[in-house]
Amino acid sequence: MPETPEGPEQEAESMTIPKLAERVGRSRSLIHRLASTPAEKWPAPVYRPGSTRPEYPVAWFDAYWAARQGGMTQGKRTDLDGEGGV
Repeated sequence: MPETPEGPEQEAESMTIPKLAERVGRSRSLIHRLASTPAEKWPAPVYRPGSTRPEYPVAWFDAYWAARQGGMTQGKRTDLDGEGGV
């Protein structure tokens, strides 16, 4: 997984969860679930002055998403191979 950005000196672009979901073409609820799962190791959110919406660094998210997608493989059906199954 990509490194979590450190400190306020990181003045990088950040986006809310709905914008991140739109960026990768997935649902807002999926991205929210990933962001709130400790095992996914998301960085702490940042908040713009006057806003209550959490935002996450875009560069970090892009690296995270690429690594996550790269680790996924298509499953193989086993119910049609004639061995076992239902």
